[in-house]
Amino acid sequence: MSLSLKDIFEGIGGQPNSCTLQEYCAFAHYVQTTPSCRLLVFGVGRDSAAWRKLNHGNLTLFLENNTEWIDRIGKEIGKEHIIALTYQQTFEDWERTDFAADQVTLPVLESSPFNGEWDCVFVDAPWGPTFGRHQSTYAAIKSVRPGGIVGLHDCEREREQIVCRTLLEGNGFKMVEEVERLRIYQSPSEAVEETQLGPRSASRKQGDSR
Repeated sequence: MSLSLKDIFEGIGGQPNSCTLQEYCAFAHYVQTTPSCRLLVFGVGRDSAAWRKLNHGNLTLFLENNTEWIDRIGKEIGKEHIIALTYQQTFEDWERTDFAADQVTLPVLESSPFNGEWDCVFVDAPWGPTFGRHQSTYAAIKSVRPGGIVGLHDCEREREQIVCRTLLEGNGFKMVEEVERLRIYQSPSEAVEETQLGPRSASRKQGDSR
C-alpha cells in the first residue's frame, strides 16, 4: 500500500523551522498529482528525505547555501542530490533599488538548473534572518515551466509578502492556494519575458548561519 501524504510528513510537520503538516500536504498534493514531476527545492533540512520519498522515481534536486547542512543532510539522502549555491544580495541591498524586479541577482552555482523546465519549485530558503528569499524566488521564477507550481514558505513575514507582490504576482503568477504561512502560485502559461527578469550579477560575498 502506498503511503499517504500524512504518513510521509506527519513526523516532520510542526518541528522548529519547518512547515506544518497542513502546509506540507498542500504543496505535496501538486507534486503527487503531476506525472513524472521534476521537483526543485530551495533548502535542505529534516524534510529532504520526505520530499524524495514523495517524489520517488522522479527527479528531485535540492539547492542549499549552508555547507554544514549539505554535509548533514547529504549523509541522509546522498550529496549527489544537493547542489551548493551562494546568495549574493541582501534584502537591504534590494530594498535600495526600490524593490525593482530587474535588480534582483541570481544565486551563484555551477550547472545552474534555472532552465524553465521544473514542474514544481518549493522555496523555503535561505534561512530568514540572513539574505531574504527574493533571490531564491527569483531563481524559482526562472526555473519553473509555464503553468508550473511555485510554493513560498513563511509568507506571514513582511519580506516574503513583498517578494510575492513584486516577483510573483508582478510577473503574472496566480496564487492558487494559501495554507497558513504557505502561498502556492501557478506560473503563467507563457514564460516570463527576459525584459522583466534579466540575470544580473553582484560582488557581495555570502555569510550564513542557521
